[in-house]
Parts: sequence; structure tokens; C-alpha cells
Amino acid sequence: MAAPRRLTAASMLLLFGTLALANQVVFSHGVHGSDHLGPSVPHRWFSEFDARANGDDGKAPEGMELIPLAVQGENGDRVNLAIFADGYEKDKFLADIKTLTDDIVGESGAMAHVADLVNVYGVWVESEKSGLGHDGPLPGSPFGLYREGATLRAVMPGYPKRARAACQQWSKDKDACDQAVILGNDELYGGLGGEFTITTSSKANGVVVARHELGHSLIEVGEEYDGGYVYSGDNSDLVENVGKIKWADHLSEPNPVIQDAHVAIQNYAWHNLNTSWSGTPSSANNKSCSDAYDNSMLRLSLSSIAQPDHINVTLNGENIDLAPGFLPEMKDSLDRRWVEIFLTEPLPVGNSSLQISLTQKGREAKEGKGGKMVTSVEIIEYGRSFVKQEGFVGAFPTVWENGNITLRPTNEECIMRKVNYPSFCSVCKDSLRKHLLGRIEKKKGGKK
Repeated sequence: MAAPRRLTAASMLLLFGTLALANQVVFSHGVHGSDHLGPSVPHRWFSEFDARANGDDGKAPEGMELIPLAVQGENGDRVNLAIFADGYEKDKFLADIKTLTDDIVGESGAMAHVADLVNVYGVWVESEKSGLGHDGPLPGSPFGLYREGATLRAVMPGYPKRARAACQQWSKDKDACDQAVILGNDELYGGLGGEFTITTSSKANGVVVARHELGHSLIEVGEEYDGGYVYSGDNSDLVENVGKIKWADHLSEPNPVIQDAHVAIQNYAWHNLNTSWSGTPSSANNKSCSDAYDNSMLRLSLSSIAQPDHINVTLNGENIDLAPGFLPEMKDSLDRRWVEIFLTEPLPVGNSSLQISLTQKGREAKEGKGGKMVTSVEIIEYGRSFVKQEGFVGAFPTVWENGNITLRPTNEECIMRKVNYPSFCSVCKDSLRKHLLGRIEKKKGGKK
């Protein structure tokens, strides 16, 4: 048995340089402009929607009400988040914004460590109807949020100029809107990142979208998940910089080595399982060392799949038990879910066959919005020396959609890597505080 491999920058470049073309085949996204089909919601500037915003008068809605939720100090000395209502009845909005606020800046919230720098407000805006539009705004909704198409993914602003004016009004009158969130009244996953953050009232996923996209807006960091194309900021560095990595002050061990992992397949499929889906994972194991990567993880994202026995996943003809990855808090849910299953046997040398289909129970089960879909598929192989210790900060490889490699600080322990993880890594936490302080100083400077 060969000794475990510890990758240096040079060997990493050599190894992944030879895999670049293969990765271009393995990765499949269906990218259309900036609408990248990643694990989270699309990232857009609202100005992209201005030209097609029929009925958008560009005026702030009348009768808005500012609701203090978590106020730590004077607005001029804080970064102020304002959460706007769309398609809501007031009592439900008040309950939902309290939950969202607790999940963001509460005692165990993702931004609890910077709660002293942030104020959170709700903004009640009346709607004529309750809910979310489909392929167009609901009549009488203040910001016109709607789902585009059938998938549990993008929620678009029908009236972006009106949304911008609403935030500007509260910024001017009360200095209460430095960063806006628009909350859509819908119980399923969806949203948008960019100038504002759009999310829904989904119990499982509303905060998932909000905190990941606020990470981009407030910290100005890039992605950490595989298969994307925006890798920049304090949480990303080049392979050749491993000896002088940006987060050197956070390292768990001095002189980091690049962790030995290989993405065997990664596909943002968004595939309706009315027909089966198949893929071809390609192992980094070879004939001279068939178990150098002796374990791996299968990660799926699914929608409208309520039970593990509603779906059949086979790897090289062997069924994979998904039950451990179906979390009890999402029992019977038709919302979007993430499923992680650790595979204890090495993938065979060369290509494998991965098949995903509905079982008879799955075909007969109730279908939610967006259909019964596999939205993403990934298998990551781990070398025997790979460090999985939770909280370990080192140099972990992230594979771009084109096969390029950059480094991130942790394995899976960050919202920017794993969108349903509850907290930021230590690097992003420090960066968040730094950027919030910078925004506050900029505000103060602008008032002199």
C-alpha cells in the first residue's frame, strides 16, 4: 500500500492540470450569463430588471411602518438591515421576521459575533393578496416578488425601482436601511442575491438563503462550493500562495499542505425525475494505488422528495441508503433539501455509473411546487491524509466549473461553502467584523 499523499503547490498544479479537461466534462451547469446554476440562488443586480419592470412607478410604497427588531445602538453607528414585507398579512410577517432576526443575530445566530455592529428592522408594507407570484407579480404586491419558472430557485423582483426607493427613503429619513432584505410570503425555498437579498418564509431554507447572500453583501467574499466561477476575497487564495496564505493567522497548524481531495462528479442538474438521471463519476484512484482515495461523500440536493424511499440512487448497480441524510426536522417536507451520505468504500479505478430515479412510492407521492427534482449531485473523494476535523483551518481545494483550483480555509464548516451550515468559518467571521466596521466608518465620514 502506497503512503498517503500530501499535496504541495507544485504537485497540486501538476495533478489538477492534467484533470482540467476531464473536469470540464464532469461539470455541467447550464450557465446563462450571470444566472449560474449553483447550489444557492442566482446573484443579480436589481438594475438588470429595471427595463422589464412593467408597472414599476419607482416610488416608495405609502404607509410603510418601521419595526425595531434588534437595535443595539444609534443607526449612524451601526450597519442597519431592513427586512421588507411582500405578499404578507401583518401578523404572519411579524412572526416570520422575528424568526429570521433570531437566526441571523440571535444568541446562536450566524452573525451573533457581530450583533453589536448591526441593527435589524422590519418594514411592514401592505399587500392586497397573500403569497408569491408565478411568472409575474401578484396584483397589489408592493415589490412584485414572483417565481420564474417551475424550479424552487429564483424569486425575482417585479418592481425593483420601487424596492430601491423604499430602502432609500428609510436610509434618508431614519438611516435605517444600509442593506435591504425582501421577504416573500412562501413556504418553499427561493430567493435572489445581489443589490438586495430576496428570500422566503421557508422554515427550512429562508434563513439559508438570507445568511449566505448577506455573506456576499456584507463581507464581500466569494463562493467556497465547487463548480462555481466567483472565487475571490478573504476566503479564497491561489494554490501557489499556500506558503503565504491570506488566512495565515487562523491556521490550525503552521506550514499548511493542500488537503488531498478530488471531485469525482459535480453537476447542477435541476432535473425533473419524471425521467431518470445518470452521471459518470471519474475516480482519481489508479491501478498502481486503487485505494489512495479510500472514502468519499455523496451530496445531493432534492426538491419534492419527502421520504428516502421515494428515490432510488445506485452507484455501479449498488443501492445507496439515503435514510441517514434525511433529517428528522424535514420529515415529510416537499421543500428543497440537502442529503449527505459518506461512502466508506473507495470508488473503483476509472469511471463509475451513478443512477437516480423515483421509486414506485415516489411516483405515486404528492408533488410539490417545482416537481420532483434532483437539483445537484456531487461526489468528493478524500485522500487518506485528508483532515476532516471540524473547525480545522488549513488549505482546502475548491474546483471551479472549468477545472481550475483555488483554496478555501475549511473543509465544510462555513455558510459560504455549505449553504445550509449554520455559521461562518473563523476567517469569514473576522472578515465580516472588518467589513462592517469599514462600512460604519464610511458612513460617519460621509456625514462630516
